[in-house]
Amino acid sequence: MSLGEVCALVGDVPGHPDLVAATQAALDAQQRPAEHVLAAAGDPVGGVERALATRAEWVWLLDGVTVPQSGALAALEAATGRLAGLPAPLVLASKVLADDGEMHPDGLPQHEIFEKQVTVDACERGLVQLRAVPSGSVLIRRTAFERFGTLRTDLPPSWSVFEFTARALQHWDDTGHLVPGSVAVRRVAARPAGRAGGGLRSRARMLSGSTWTTTERLWEAYQLAERTLRGEREPARRA
Repeated sequence: MSLGEVCALVGDVPGHPDLVAATQAALDAQQRPAEHVLAAAGDPVGGVERALATRAEWVWLLDGVTVPQSGALAALEAATGRLAGLPAPLVLASKVLADDGEMHPDGLPQHEIFEKQVTVDACERGLVQLRAVPSGSVLIRRTAFERFGTLRTDLPPSWSVFEFTARALQHWDDTGHLVPGSVAVRRVAARPAGRAGGGLRSRARMLSGSTWTTTERLWEAYQLAERTLRGEREPARRA
């Protein structure tokens, strides 16, 4: 099944121009190329607006340090052909690996079972139902932005994508899937535990709004408290 037009949006990562170039080169080498390729240039919200202006059906968010393998987009497209009888997905995500071949800690998705049969049916078709997924290689349907707004600017890019996908995937019939056959490699080391996603303040800001259920808020607050008790702190701000 065809995705329709895809617009790849490559994030601008200060200090990693070589990796951004590698991501762009990987787009040129895709077995199933995107119809449009844009650079976010430090403005992910403006980048999304430009991507939607192309009238593409899907926006492929690439964070600039996660390089998709040549079959990544083709595998995401092939997954849509295995979803007959299930709700049309709003999000499809690649599996993000580290250089050693293991799942990268900064690219781990959050799985959630909403309606058990949907989850089981997806697993039988080689897919994993998502609750949220951080930045890396994430395909988001146009209608998700039309229904749920855009990325938040008060969060670092990774948490902004995580929060947006969680906002879009709150109900069992608004589905997203991790596609294990679509692989991307994150070329930077994992962030220290106390600074994931920009630090504890970023995680706290992510809890605002109506994205999360009461149970999820409590769990996240517990995680924040645990990190504080372990002595993890925000890095000192420069004067």
